[in-house]
Amino acid sequence: MYNTAIKFGTYPRNVKRGIVCLTLGWIVHLVYYFKFFTGEVLVRNDYLMAVVGLAICFFVASINTWARALSLFFNIGIMVIYLALLAFQKTNFGLQVMTITVIVLFALATYYLLRKDTAEFFRSFNAGKAQGEEKKE
Repeated sequence: MYNTAIKFGTYPRNVKRGIVCLTLGWIVHLVYYFKFFTGEVLVRNDYLMAVVGLAICFFVASINTWARALSLFFNIGIMVIYLALLAFQKTNFGLQVMTITVIVLFALATYYLLRKDTAEFFRSFNAGKAQGEEKKE
């Protein structure tokens, strides 16, 4: 179901870039969200979003094909939300820069995770794991 070993140093350059952009995107998104959208008291959904974001980063970094697909789904949703904020919200320059930063980081993560070489690495990495498990049985 999931890989437990993360060998970041051995990943191809575009896979590393995708993982770094994804992680930075989630960090900036969470900082933005907790700073400007939450109230005095954090509710359960706020914590769940943080856990989901960190879990997606972890499972993508551990090269799980399903996590890559899930992250692409969330990336597109987050980009749409921030594009709507940018288009319809009157904010100061600092918030606009932060909003654009989130959009760019998630767009870069999506680009790198959608690349053919990245998809092939995820496929071959998981195929090798499956063959290793079949030999054990």
